[in-house]
Amino acid sequence: MLSYRKALWALVFVANLAAASSAQAQYDTAFPGAVQPFTDVNLENYDFQWFAPPITEQYGQDTIDPNTGIFFEYHRLFMNVNRGNEAPGPWDGDATYGNRIDFGFMTEEDHGWLFSGWRLDGPSYDLVNRGDFNSFEANRTWRLPQFYKGFWMEPMIGMRYAQFNDKTAPLTFVQNNMLLGQLGTRVFSHRGQWTLKGEARAFAGNNFVFRGNIDDYSNAVVGGEFALGAAYNLTREISLDVFWNTMYFGEGIGRDPNANDSESMFISGVAFGVTLNR
Repeated sequence: MLSYRKALWALVFVANLAAASSAQAQYDTAFPGAVQPFTDVNLENYDFQWFAPPITEQYGQDTIDPNTGIFFEYHRLFMNVNRGNEAPGPWDGDATYGNRIDFGFMTEEDHGWLFSGWRLDGPSYDLVNRGDFNSFEANRTWRLPQFYKGFWMEPMIGMRYAQFNDKTAPLTFVQNNMLLGQLGTRVFSHRGQWTLKGEARAFAGNNFVFRGNIDDYSNAVVGGEFALGAAYNLTREISLDVFWNTMYFGEGIGRDPNANDSESMFISGVAFGVTLNR
């Protein structure tokens, strides 16, 4: 197990070094900040009028552009997690709760960063489906020009670390540690006091599976995430959100502590929360 942990942290370290050196090598002063790993956020130009009246005009018309600057989102998650292949009713799932936080910034030059973290405290169905899930991702983002009737697109590229601990077996839990690269996009459109939005990500990487004193192993993992929802803008920079979110991991998840198995995992449900300047 120690060797896999060392390999996992080595991969994280090397990936960060490679990203930083690549960005430095490709830097072009004709496009400042376009490929730099981090861009200065000029807070002096942001008025932070959280309670200004909401914008009701469609983005892209009457010189109304989408928000720039820093943003923060919090959502309460109500999700369903499928059971392992050896559990009773393997096609069923069990409900759990969790939290999601997103934060980052978008500059006036239409590039920025998005960081997102998940935490699910369950499911908690003893001897059938028990575990917890954690995820953190960092994405470089860009905003493309308006492309169709007020719709805007923000492509992203980044990395994700996801961990799923299966605690269904009473004596041994299975820990899945996934290091993933990902591509995705966010699409949104403003209509009156409503913002319609959708997100999609595809990811792939390696899963390091630890099983206590039992031999560890690793699997390749491919999957994706999809979200579709709407936000009601209370003020110019504060909105209430609701969306449906689904995350799928293809073959590669370890859930049986007594076998080097490779299963899929499906997490789906709804989220309610608040967004500041998005």
